[in-house]
Amino acid sequence: MSEFFSVTLNKDVVLDDSQTSQATGWSSQKILDEIIQHRITKFEELSDVNVANKKDKQIIVYSEDQQKFTTIDIGNIGDAAGLSLKQISKMGVVGNTDSPYGVDIPINTVDFKVPRVNVLQFQQGDQNVIKTLNSFSNSDSSDFESDDMIVFDDTAHLKTDYSYKMQYVGDVGTDNREYGCEIDKSIFKSIEDMQENVDGVDEYLNLTAIPKDRLLIASGDKDLSYVDNIDYFKIAATGINIKIVASVDSGVTWKTFNADHWEDIKLAVDDVKARGMSIATFNAINSTYWNLLNTNKKIRFSYLLSMDSISDVENIDNLELQYDGKGKWVQAKEDTYDVIYASNTQLQVFLKFSGDVKINY
Repeated sequence: MSEFFSVTLNKDVVLDDSQTSQATGWSSQKILDEIIQHRITKFEELSDVNVANKKDKQIIVYSEDQQKFTTIDIGNIGDAAGLSLKQISKMGVVGNTDSPYGVDIPINTVDFKVPRVNVLQFQQGDQNVIKTLNSFSNSDSSDFESDDMIVFDDTAHLKTDYSYKMQYVGDVGTDNREYGCEIDKSIFKSIEDMQENVDGVDEYLNLTAIPKDRLLIASGDKDLSYVDNIDYFKIAATGINIKIVASVDSGVTWKTFNADHWEDIKLAVDDVKARGMSIATFNAINSTYWNLLNTNKKIRFSYLLSMDSISDVENIDNLELQYDGKGKWVQAKEDTYDVIYASNTQLQVFLKFSGDVKINY
């Protein structure tokens, strides 16, 4: 017999969940509901529980390091194990060594097996940077389609000296021999001179000739993704026949400049010779027009090389770009910020500098 209840077995027991009375009792469900409703301590109030960041759709896990139960988002279980990375951005923070700027970040970790905190600081882009895109040395030849009639030797120019190895044909009399070779005259505008040369047992025919007009065609793009503003492109070149065209879609289409606008042009010798940009025009194009063209953040140039006389000096020496760089995110030095795990639910980062930051954690 229970010391709390007196039961008379010769009477019917009446269950009535709507009242409290010595003459009636409660159902087992009512008893359970009342125990839960009137319990002295809730789960979150227990000393070994930390649910400060509780919200919908979380699970409870136990942290052996903290000796506490805590909550973790179901979708972010990997975060607690350091398997994923999050980022928080702060613009215009003001901090220094004596008075760091504090950033409180809510986290959920069971055992502090967390990814390393990484702080990125925004730096303004460099201004008026001058960069050489091509110096037209021998190493730059790979930037252009191969052409045996164009020479790279710190300038790019048409080749005017040619050497043909001759083959023995037969004897002429008792003391002379005949040698010969084939020369495709159609590739030259004119042949200015021929000289025979002997190198050991080999016979050569050396020509001085002017090749027909040719295009020096870029084989790849110059990446401009780091450029915020183009100040200018500048060509250092000698000659009156050099013409230039540009492409911003990897050579699918080509552009020339006419007075105050860009025009499409066909990449063909006759078209470029007639409508391509002269050195003076190219170097006079201002920042506004270059930036209007720079929609795809890449560019390539091709050049017409032409000589009218063997004494003509027609060469390209240098292509340079002046630009303002884009801002960039630079990893802050570790002595410029402190990282503190105040608890398994709060990360604190103290910044000893001012500016815009991104914190990866």
